Amino acid sequence: MVAPAEASEKQSEETMHDAIKNPIERITDAVCDVLAEQGVTALSMRNVAARADATIGLITHHFPNRAAMVKAAARASWRRDAAGVVWPETADRDAVLSAVKSFLPLDAVRRRRLSVWIGYWALAQHDPDLHEIHDEVHTALRGHHQRWILTLGFASEEAQRMADRLCVSLDGLMLYALLYPDHWTPERQLEAAGGMIDDIFAACARRQAEMDSLK
Repeated sequence: MVAPAEASEKQSEETMHDAIKNPIERITDAVCDVLAEQGVTALSMRNVAARADATIGLITHHFPNRAAMVKAAARASWRRDAAGVVWPETADRDAVLSAVKSFLPLDAVRRRRLSVWIGYWALAQHDPDLHEIHDEVHTALRGHHQRWILTLGFASEEAQRMADRLCVSLDGLMLYALLYPDHWTPERQLEAAGGMIDDIFAACARRQAEMDSLK
């Protein structure tokens, strides 16, 4: 059995090892922590260094300025957030809603995650490099939705327009759900998101009915 002092020493050594091994991850995680806990106005190298239990010198060793640090954090956030999402390849309504649920602020973890992205959105207005990452994220999300919409028989251009509208509507829902959690309960969020998805299936049904009427 390991003595408490030995266990504490071992844990300390492991922590130090992780800190040396993964400085970039420490920094990008700290960016997320500052955004989620203190907001955009508090996002400075000094505050990130304090949150990461690091020196400003460690940060500038890896990132020349705050913009580069935030860009790396945004990319890391997207890789992490997208990794656990299973996107359907067909028009499976429940599977689509399940994928969308990954981004809705339905619980504390997802609310915190969205708070970080709201910070990135705000910063992207005046940062072309960060805006580029947001373009990549939007293109990826639109592409996932466009893929299942295409299986309903819509032309590529129309499917892209519908996917764009769905992404914009979902972004609005996420923002309002974050700002007004008492009103936008998880149940209301799911009802609204499900309705947005159902609208696309309804458009497909109307289109099919019109085609049938012309036969």
